[in-house]
Amino acid sequence: MKAKSAPGMAARAPRLPQPKAAVSGEIVTVLAPGEARLPQRRSGAAQDRATQLVALLQALTGEGAGLVELNFTKSLEARAPASIKAIAVDLDCYARFVAGQGGIGLPASEARLVAYIDDCEARKLKPTTVSRRLSSLAVAHHLLGVPSCVGAGVVRDALRGLRRRAGVRQRQAGPLRLGEAIGRTPDKGFTLSVLLEACGGDVVGLRDAALLSLGYDAGLRVSELAAVAVEHIDPQEDGSGVLELPRSKTDQEGQGAFVWLSPDTMRRLAWWQEAGSIRAGVLFRRVAVTRTKVRAARRALTIRDLAPNAQVDRERMAAQPARAASVTYTIGEDTLTAAAVRLIIKRTALAAADQGLVTLMGADLADAVSALSTHSLRVGLTQDLFASGEDAGPIAQALRWTSTATALRYGRKLAPSSNAAARMLKGIRK
Repeated sequence: MKAKSAPGMAARAPRLPQPKAAVSGEIVTVLAPGEARLPQRRSGAAQDRATQLVALLQALTGEGAGLVELNFTKSLEARAPASIKAIAVDLDCYARFVAGQGGIGLPASEARLVAYIDDCEARKLKPTTVSRRLSSLAVAHHLLGVPSCVGAGVVRDALRGLRRRAGVRQRQAGPLRLGEAIGRTPDKGFTLSVLLEACGGDVVGLRDAALLSLGYDAGLRVSELAAVAVEHIDPQEDGSGVLELPRSKTDQEGQGAFVWLSPDTMRRLAWWQEAGSIRAGVLFRRVAVTRTKVRAARRALTIRDLAPNAQVDRERMAAQPARAASVTYTIGEDTLTAAAVRLIIKRTALAAADQGLVTLMGADLADAVSALSTHSLRVGLTQDLFASGEDAGPIAQALRWTSTATALRYGRKLAPSSNAAARMLKGIRK
């Protein structure tokens, strides 16, 4: 089924490449959103986070202890869903520690918090993870309306000791830089260009290429990427586009932001929208793929054709007509999850390796694929911006960070080449 492209996009884009058949003569069918149901995701793990928080707090405080309802309601309203999920996960970790120690978990004494930090270190948790879990415990005390010892001197010292022993340098997601000449000679590792080349020409490949291209151009977080809708994209006369981000991690009040999209990304979006019949709503959706193998014609079987003592089944013994190989793509109505986006990135990277587009092999290949995450496109864009000579301030603004510290951390190796000293010395020390 053919779909109409988004207004203003198809007129400036080449005609959609037809989905490639995996075998000669394969019949390709695309079912638009709503034409068929996709397998339902398991819902058991998707517990309501507010309910989970209440259960954890009740378990940690003992029976009969209640929440300060005003604190609880307003605290949840002020936080993003991902932040609420993180608090629930952190409290679950602390609850397991308390269960092994015995006693009431909240309010937590200084001694209990120091013991928890020691337990986290024994389990080899990263200092950044332990720091976040302490922050979640501070939020839990706020929800209960009781004083918190998280900021006590002995607790801060215990956390500093953990950082000193373990080191505070965070493991960064493997960057997916553009891979073309931006301040350096491209290597043969994973880049955006390599992954785009590895994407197939079928419906799934068109979706994945559009997702990767847009994610890089806009430097999107995975939650922002999953929330992109057709209505958020405004095509421009020169073939580029403007993406509206109604809300993001650092914009919970919904003031919104606007991001430029390249003509290449706009073409890929048009191809995916036409192939998937995406006219409105979320842009990147689940796609179910059903394949059938080619089957030769067969005459009806007789009793003589059966093995001795074989059961007689007249329906299975009937003649069978020839059947061509086929593939059916069913486009869903739900957006992709963060786990699905991560899988797309890693799967495409492995496809690139299989096609010989990278020179990585063995352990080096496994490590490179393992380092890729949903943040790799954002890290790659940041590093390319540093390599092109941009300062941390404009980069932080472009990627919607409230501080330049994160931009500098992402571009730690590349930032020195564009700082004030480098700009001055490049002109006088040849």
